[in-house]
Amino acid sequence: MANRQENDHSDNATDSSLSRSAYRAQQRRAQDDFEKRDRERLRAETRYAKQHDTTDVAGTATEAKINRLKHRLNLAILGLSVGIVIVFLVLFFVEF
Repeated sequence: MANRQENDHSDNATDSSLSRSAYRAQQRRAQDDFEKRDRERLRAETRYAKQHDTTDVAGTATEAKINRLKHRLNLAILGLSVGIVIVFLVLFFVEF
């Protein structure tokens, strides 16, 4: 346990011994490396998107199912609205 703490302190000592300019240069290199990897990732994603067509048969089948469900939902809403109006009319005109 004590040996582990000594190693942690020695790592912190090397990190804190960097001058400001050296630290900034290190951070700049890390940022440049990140930006380079990010640009490569974006290029790879665009290549992949160009090679693989996104309009497939499964997409059109899914859209058809969605449209069918939309139609059913609209019919259900219409039916409930008509039902509510009928109930109000019955309650208004019929005396119990």
